Amino acid sequence: MDGVVGVSGSEPTGPEPVAIVGPGAVGLALAARLALEGHPVTLCGRSGSAPVAEIELTDHQGVRTVTVDWQDDPARVTPFRRVVVATKLHQRDAAHAWLERLVDRDTVVVVAQNGVEHRDWVSPHATGDQVAPALVHFNAERLGRGRVEVRQDGAGLVVGDDAPGRRAHPLLERTGLGVQMVADFTTAAWHKLMVNAVANPLTALTSRRVEVFRDSSVRDLAAAMLGEVAAVGRAEGARLPDDAAGDVLAWIDARPPGAGSSMLADRLAGRPMEHDGLLGAVVRKARTHGIAVPLCAAVLALVAALDGADR
Repeated sequence: MDGVVGVSGSEPTGPEPVAIVGPGAVGLALAARLALEGHPVTLCGRSGSAPVAEIELTDHQGVRTVTVDWQDDPARVTPFRRVVVATKLHQRDAAHAWLERLVDRDTVVVVAQNGVEHRDWVSPHATGDQVAPALVHFNAERLGRGRVEVRQDGAGLVVGDDAPGRRAHPLLERTGLGVQMVADFTTAAWHKLMVNAVANPLTALTSRRVEVFRDSSVRDLAAAMLGEVAAVGRAEGARLPDDAAGDVLAWIDARPPGAGSSMLADRLAGRPMEHDGLLGAVVRKARTHGIAVPLCAAVLALVAALDGADR
């Protein structure tokens, strides 16, 4: 198959073709849910071996199998009206090759990733009014090639209440994962980054799960790091309350026993970690505002060194 072209012209009224870049846990989950709703889905990215045409989805409705068009070569695709990027942050270089082929002036690009730089890195391929950043709050685990389990509690996706967010909303709503539209996406993104910038690196560095935050020394470090992240977020326009650090620690405390983090899972599996897109984003934004973040910078250096040593 030489590729699938998104419909041009007027907005489609039925299930529309969608390209999903990134066959990881989030990408598989979104692809399976949309395919179940009748959307022709093209999943873009290397599968680890020969591409498969089926995804096995496990969720609250049991185990179901759907068929998708799985492409592993960007040269074989053409523009779509709807594109979802679900790669990890350190896989942006690979995603660029896909976006170069998938995006034209009629495309809306949903960037379902962590961090706060969604529009920045997509800008070579799409204008700001084409990009809809999306925060992923549902839990998905890749069980193997073409297999994913989805666990959910509450709204699974958060998008901005702006022009691209409103264009993306109908598609995301059809995933059945729950979509919340927020007027202040900046604050929502920085609140999530506060969690990720602390929970991910500290569990990865210690090879321990959330119980590590019960250690007083680790908790003190986390609180101080959260203060740095919040200061940068406020400089970026996020309306974070004075007790934002306490709110994040309370959220971590409420995680079920044995809960880990994606960065810990990547470290244990020997995969690259998302440190640059999480803590790296904090340090980069801090520099632009002249804000000192010594603890975040130190932890970032340690995780980066650990990532290099593990590989």
